[in-house]
Amino acid sequence: MALFTYIPSKVDIEISGYKVSGHISVSVTLDTPAFRTIKGIRGRNTRVRTKSTSGVLRLEVLQTSQANDVFSKMLYKDIASGTGRQVIKIKDNSGSSLLFTDNAYIESFPELSFSMQAGTRVWVFNCLSIPLDQFNVGGNYKPTFDLF
Repeated sequence: MALFTYIPSKVDIEISGYKVSGHISVSVTLDTPAFRTIKGIRGRNTRVRTKSTSGVLRLEVLQTSQANDVFSKMLYKDIASGTGRQVIKIKDNSGSSLLFTDNAYIESFPELSFSMQAGTRVWVFNCLSIPLDQFNVGGNYKPTFDLF
């Protein structure tokens, strides 16, 4: 039986050329399901494909991370000039998960809090579109053949 290992340090995150290091967590959620059900009469239902591929990326970093300064500058530039479109690449090099979009922006500044321990900041990026051929929720199993 094969052993599949997730290696957090092998997850590369790059935002508009800036390589994020020391992230705590990253998550991506698509805004709408791929399909929705249309209920018909007499129990005859059908499904309709949703074409929207927008989503939200949440990136948690330490409050001491340089990423906070970089993202703040990106957001300041967007507020001042409206040119804040970000290119985001996330790749799990120990597996097959992938995200790429060139149509994202920082939603707002994260909550600013201070306590007796070092905390985190959660940056939210809205992705207006994520090409489906550039989005894969994979595992750490790399088959040598096409599954489909």
